[in-house]
Amino acid sequence: MLSLTALPPRRRYKNRNAARSRPRTRRSLPGGGMRTLSVIFDGTDQCSPHEVATLRVAASRVAALLALDYDPSHALPGASDGSYCIPMSTLTRREADALGIRGESQLWGGVVPHAFVATKLVSHRPWRSDAPLPRGWKDLDGIERLTLPGCCVFSADDAWAAGTRLLRDGEVRLKQPFARGGNGQATVHDPPALARWLEDATDAALAGGLVLERNLVKSTTYSIGSSSLPGHEIAYCGRQRTVMDRAGREVYGGSTLTVFRGPFAVLAGKGPAEAVNVALAYDALVRGTYGVLASRRNYDVIDGVDSRGNRHVGVLEQSWRFGGASMAEVIAFEWLARHPEASSVVAETRESYDDAPLPEGAIAYGDGEADSPRKYARIVPHGR
Repeated sequence: MLSLTALPPRRRYKNRNAARSRPRTRRSLPGGGMRTLSVIFDGTDQCSPHEVATLRVAASRVAALLALDYDPSHALPGASDGSYCIPMSTLTRREADALGIRGESQLWGGVVPHAFVATKLVSHRPWRSDAPLPRGWKDLDGIERLTLPGCCVFSADDAWAAGTRLLRDGEVRLKQPFARGGNGQATVHDPPALARWLEDATDAALAGGLVLERNLVKSTTYSIGSSSLPGHEIAYCGRQRTVMDRAGREVYGGSTLTVFRGPFAVLAGKGPAEAVNVALAYDALVRGTYGVLASRRNYDVIDGVDSRGNRHVGVLEQSWRFGGASMAEVIAFEWLARHPEASSVVAETRESYDDAPLPEGAIAYGDGEADSPRKYARIVPHGR
């Protein structure tokens, strides 16, 4: 059955000098023997109703693929033994322990040792090496070669110092690290614009971290990653698209993925080579250093030029949770299971705010009501 399980509100990280608490652990789930599927939410999930609706549709299809019991009307107070879990957000180790999750075969998503590891903060070095950093912070040697020029800061003074320095070489994008996807971001073009943005930012918010990063004015963003369910494993690469929403803002419009059977490493030599290599190296560095458990890995890799005409290629954001491309992954799992002779397939998701007719074979899972996009996924015939 599908369980909508609520976790207690997640605590933000503490300074590394704060007193440590020891989580209680539970006996791990025995291998195999899964009977039900549970969807896991927590008290701080910053997700919209259409994201929740998408997760419910995906959960029902994953349950059918894995032959698990599914009942969308039933909810349990906690994940029971035998449940396969799909969290809306990346879990912390403490949360995973509370759910009895010990291995990748027990969830479609990820587990991190500290909450900040799942955010944009981990992709950049701190502006000051002596800044008060989150507990558990580790130095990632070489991370600057895999991301755009930038840094993370934890105070208004450091944001001003770092921002004015970065602005000497072009526009700067400011990113709130805990915001999902492209939310919580702003672009500044000069020091006065940075000063105005900082005037509206609270000290408490900045203490939680802020990412400052080179803004690219012309670019292509790739979705590169891998995904595994019990008995199924895929890796994929493809392009993202953007659309205009009803307010005239440019927003995420879906991804078209070439999906291969096998682990993440099968992507070597496939797709946009430089972007794939950056994603593979980022995955090895960040997950390896922090010991991240992940059965779903997605990396947004951007390739473009900044306002001075300089080219950059780097990871914008990592995702070890259910995301925008996940419905394409689900239908690719299904198609490959029905076609054991095939080694790859092209699958896509589309999000739009118009009333254009859906293509043949489209699986609709968002009706586009109010401010929500209309969503569908499909297998692309002949990869076109």
